[in-house]
Amino acid sequence: MVEGYSLLSTIVLGIVAVCGTYLLYHIFKKLNLSLDKYFVYGIVPWIVFAAFVRVYEDAGIYPTTFFTQTPGIEILFVVLIIPFMFLAKFLEKKYNFAFWKTMAVSGTIGALVHVPFFKIVNPKGFLLIFIFFAIAIGLIGAVRHFIRFDLLSFWALAAHMIDASATFVSMTFFGYGEQHILPTFLINTFGGAWVMFPLKLIVLVPVLYILNKYTKEDKLLKNTIILAIIALGLAAGLRDALRLLMGV
Repeated sequence: MVEGYSLLSTIVLGIVAVCGTYLLYHIFKKLNLSLDKYFVYGIVPWIVFAAFVRVYEDAGIYPTTFFTQTPGIEILFVVLIIPFMFLAKFLEKKYNFAFWKTMAVSGTIGALVHVPFFKIVNPKGFLLIFIFFAIAIGLIGAVRHFIRFDLLSFWALAAHMIDASATFVSMTFFGYGEQHILPTFLINTFGGAWVMFPLKLIVLVPVLYILNKYTKEDKLLKNTIILAIIALGLAAGLRDALRLLMGV
């Protein structure tokens, strides 16, 4: 939450996200992957890995380059993760080692390499994020039966509640600033970062509803888009949460 996003950079980020999702969709199709809960288990460590890289750039541990900032870091990790997916598929076919386990192990190694350099400065902030996230996800979980979303869609909402909670706590209690154009406008208009919670729901609930209702014929496409939504929300939320915990 240091550098701001101009309209141009926001558009570029959107283009990168769409192109990356399209590319991964065809790779998933080629590898005949099933984007179920186990696939998410394999990808989450990679998102944590990416969040560490982004936070360490914020902290000055990594240099500021195109590939340590948005959208370059998204491009970097898409490029990195593709060969590991082919490796994971090979190991699954050759040695019956589950695809998701290879992805989880490789991503976890990448994340763990960064742990020794991490300094905990603000545990209170991290605890507040957890509390507000728990409240938000508890409320969503309570009405999930009525919304009738599948598990991946629920996780997409959860990922963005992490992002909303991290933004709310960072701005409200610790004086951080928002970097995206639309959230900044709405926060200034409504007088507080609390607006991030309803904003996420207003945008995501209709999107997820449409995906679940109108893309049933192509389940892989639906799950690829939902996976992209999960990755974007979780990456942003973890970055902000880790920054706050590290005091950057």
